[in-house]
Amino acid sequence: MDKNEIFQMLGGLVALGIFVLLNQMGVFQPGGGKAALESVANWWQANAVWVYVGLGVFNVLILSFVGIRAWRARRKQAALDARVMAGQTIFLLPRSDWKAVDPAKVEVWGRVADALPHDEHISFEVGGSDTELYFALRGSEDGLRAAMTQIKSEWVGVQRRPVTEDPAAVPQDWHIHWVELCPQDWKEPIQALSNDPLRSLLVDMNAVVGRGRGMVQVIARNDFGTRAKLGRSAFAARAEVVKNAGVRALRTTEARGLEERADRTFLQVTLRCVGIADSETRAQGIARGLARAVSASYGHRNPVRAVKAGKDPRPVLERRMGKFQPWADNELATLAHLTGGDMLFVAPRLKTASAKSLAPDTEMRVVPQDVTARFL
Repeated sequence: MDKNEIFQMLGGLVALGIFVLLNQMGVFQPGGGKAALESVANWWQANAVWVYVGLGVFNVLILSFVGIRAWRARRKQAALDARVMAGQTIFLLPRSDWKAVDPAKVEVWGRVADALPHDEHISFEVGGSDTELYFALRGSEDGLRAAMTQIKSEWVGVQRRPVTEDPAAVPQDWHIHWVELCPQDWKEPIQALSNDPLRSLLVDMNAVVGRGRGMVQVIARNDFGTRAKLGRSAFAARAEVVKNAGVRALRTTEARGLEERADRTFLQVTLRCVGIADSETRAQGIARGLARAVSASYGHRNPVRAVKAGKDPRPVLERRMGKFQPWADNELATLAHLTGGDMLFVAPRLKTASAKSLAPDTEMRVVPQDVTARFL
């Protein structure tokens, strides 16, 4: 039983109680309305003060309940943020000899959503400038382990490298600006206009020269409610009584689309475009340029638009969730994925794995019975 059903049941009970009370007062009897009003007026004159006191106590209890729930939610989110903040950032190094990656075939985000610790988020990042481009991952110790298991199973051969200096850190006397983007409607699918929206981001970052760099943070966690809401919307569309055959066909098509989308795994996603530079104007220009590149990559049926901007470095450095909207796993994969060797023509400075990892030859292994190592 969900919240809507509970509220409907409580509303029905309240309506039933009011009906029974009015019936006891004789309101529904012939001529009983006037007598009931006189009785209510007399009762009000005698008990008005106590009614006001009771309403005041009730309001205090409701506000206390709401405040306690909000405080507990903030405390829980702060604990999750602290776990991610205490984690580490690692570089993801794709193979330079990989074939082109088709985002439509990437299925990693559905598995990552199910593998992450409950309510915990992970930050998939791409950033850099004309001198260096990179993919990175940030999360808690358990979150990184769970995400890397799925990433390695999706892209066999990917390597990880510890980060010595956090790329989200702002150097002294530099400035930061960020823009958060969200799709407009959670019901509608998010459709990419190109085969690979990540290509435009890499091109835009590769054009950042001099004392500046760009970054895109895709901060995601599992979404537990969107599929149920889509199912209810599809049921309402099918159950709506319409006489016109054309409108009925439109409702059926709408319901079918909602049902198909509800089959996917959903994640709550904060999409944040960041600019870091030696001047405030340039940092703002880098962040807005990346945001425009993302917005231009998705269709107008459900546009991905800027919803919030700021220059506080803490949300970027701590990888906090900001403004978020549900993304299906296949929709998120269009933007957050690793690349194949074809992307090196677009971003030649992209960090890649240096060599293929192979198991050592059996003749080169040292066993306890060996006095000296054998050399081939």
